[in-house]
Amino acid sequence: MSTTTTTKPLSPSESRAAAASSWRVALGGIAIFGATRLAAIVLESTSMPSAVAQAVVAEWGGGRLGVAWSDPNAPLPTVATIGRRAGVGAVIGVVAAGMVVAFLASTEAVILERSALSASALVVALVTAGLYAMRDELLLHGLVLRALVTVPSPGLRVLACGMTSAAAAFGELGTSSPRAVVVQGMLGLVFGALWVRDRGAWAAWGAHSAWLFTSSLLMQGGVAESRVASSTWGGADAGPLGGSAAIVALLPLAVGALLGVTRGARQNHTD
Repeated sequence: MSTTTTTKPLSPSESRAAAASSWRVALGGIAIFGATRLAAIVLESTSMPSAVAQAVVAEWGGGRLGVAWSDPNAPLPTVATIGRRAGVGAVIGVVAAGMVVAFLASTEAVILERSALSASALVVALVTAGLYAMRDELLLHGLVLRALVTVPSPGLRVLACGMTSAAAAFGELGTSSPRAVVVQGMLGLVFGALWVRDRGAWAAWGAHSAWLFTSSLLMQGGVAESRVASSTWGGADAGPLGGSAAIVALLPLAVGALLGVTRGARQNHTD
């Protein structure tokens, strides 16, 4: 999906067409999101089929609304290029998860306890992470950027990605976990910035997949299980990513992502 915008003013007819296209994408995105939630409810007892169904719906619906994994205005990427983009994103996701978990553990927001490592469970966790990352990147970020393709400010487009991630988390978690909603919004800023910088989904998908897999591996029974402090700092019943500590840990990453795309846009404009 292209995130570039033209500086040439749009004619009245072009403006109307762009507005109509944005509304079509927005309304279509809501319908597709509802379809994925329905699939999640119907297949609630079977995690892997549920993840597959939601990813397929997101891919099909996103494609129909013009969301592409790579910039359609650029030459078709090679397999090596795709692998490099996804790999760079994966490194970012692993580093981000490691930094956050290290901060949570060092500030006693969580206490990590070793758990038994299962190879089969790791494979399932990796595949599931990739599928859920695919669903969320296409629905929560790809469609948003597609709808806002005529918005000239990359910072505003990234902020919109954060808002949709927060809104989705609010719908799923409710008001009982306000800090968890903020955390998901901050992650949306990071992944949305990768969309904008990479002009497509591969880096964001790689980062999101690696984030889900690594954070699960380190805190949810892969190599360690976390005991969450029963305070607003730790998160209590909201989990390790539902406390103030997680917000503090992610704040530099979210701010850095937003500033990065803003500075990049200024440099490109100057050049």
